[in-house]
Amino acid sequence: MSQIEVAQIIEQIKQEITVDSNGQGKASIRATARLADVQDSSLRRALLSAALEPSALAQSLIRQGFSPAALETWNEGIPDMGVAAVIEYYAFDAGRYCKQQARLVCKAFNRIGVRAWMQDIMGWTKPATQPQEQPTTPPLPPVEQRLHTLVLAMKTLAELTGGRLNPYMEQQFKDYAGNLLAEHNRKLLTPSEERWLGVVNFAESELGKKVPINGPHYRGHLGTWVRTFYPQLGDRQETRLVNGVQQPIYVYACHEPAVAAGLTKAIEEFFAHPSPGAALRQAGAFASKKAVVTA
Repeated sequence: MSQIEVAQIIEQIKQEITVDSNGQGKASIRATARLADVQDSSLRRALLSAALEPSALAQSLIRQGFSPAALETWNEGIPDMGVAAVIEYYAFDAGRYCKQQARLVCKAFNRIGVRAWMQDIMGWTKPATQPQEQPTTPPLPPVEQRLHTLVLAMKTLAELTGGRLNPYMEQQFKDYAGNLLAEHNRKLLTPSEERWLGVVNFAESELGKKVPINGPHYRGHLGTWVRTFYPQLGDRQETRLVNGVQQPIYVYACHEPAVAAGLTKAIEEFFAHPSPGAALRQAGAFASKKAVVTA
């Protein structure tokens, strides 16, 4: 089975794929089975078993957050996120039933995701929206003022808790203060507009993303995603406080427009992908782990 043959199968099942006005795609059971290289009758039985005695596939889907009741409705069409989960199962998790074709399909979808692929083959485009006026972001107070406010907040918390402040929260305050001072001192020594940020810091402070500490889109995978698929953005490391420990982290020149644009693109791709861990595994990102954290 080659990528050319996979492309032929995709063309054959095109009529069994739909995309709604919100850009969410669906594929028939037959189309999904063709992509995974399994019998559509077997796939249908596996999904319908969810409510009584779930099959291995149904159990895998339930663990990923799909409810048994939802799986029973997939007879009318499998949502794009479900298609991705089914193909990934037959690519890597089905044991002796794993299919080479499913791996090839998974590889083809890895960078853009199943939803974007469905949108592309169906010619879907996002409806034009009226541009909204962006609120003006007020500038941050000077470092000295922020440190003073932080000290007052810690004193108030200590008084309210009788000196029994949560150790984890206290350590977070200390990390923040230490990194704030380090950034302030660096700017004093280097009179420039340079801004070196970790990818998680950039995602949360510049793009307003909430990067979780667990789940498929957790922060460790985000850092690995950037280093794997966008190595051209840089490989500079700095030592910073993370949970009270000085650790090396990757930082990026966010003052450079090309780097900021590259990080933005990488982060958007990461959060749009249904299973970034599988994409990283396919790309060999976990072959050699580096003792560097992401901040």
